[in-house]
Amino acid sequence: MLKIKKQHIEEIKRQAKEGYPYEICGFLIGKMDYSSNTREVLEVVQVENQNKERANDRFDISPKDYMKVEQYADSKGLQIVGVYHSHPDHPDRPSQTDLQFALEDLSYIIVSVQNGEPVSYKSWYLENNKFVQEEVDES
Repeated sequence: MLKIKKQHIEEIKRQAKEGYPYEICGFLIGKMDYSSNTREVLEVVQVENQNKERANDRFDISPKDYMKVEQYADSKGLQIVGVYHSHPDHPDRPSQTDLQFALEDLSYIIVSVQNGEPVSYKSWYLENNKFVQEEVDES
């Protein structure tokens, strides 16, 4: 389960709208409870999409950005609990490319943006090399 505040979802949607028609991306920072498989998001941190050639349907996060965000989270006693990105003019479900680069133990929020407007989002996690839709507790 993913616990996330409404304000964080609204921030991700705002970023997705501003970034349209390109994919935006970032990290979900918070706490992970491995016993209940629950991730609690306390901050969202946008990073630059490094994929300039196919930014309309791909995103890449630089290792440098990953390390900076990981160090930032660690300095606050938190961790990276997930990744978010947008799908311009595509559904809020993972692509084959998303599957290729996904890691277990993280949540993946995907926001569908249609004609410049965020219309829906879902969260996913990886299990046995397949994405499973995750329950979201939005408060």
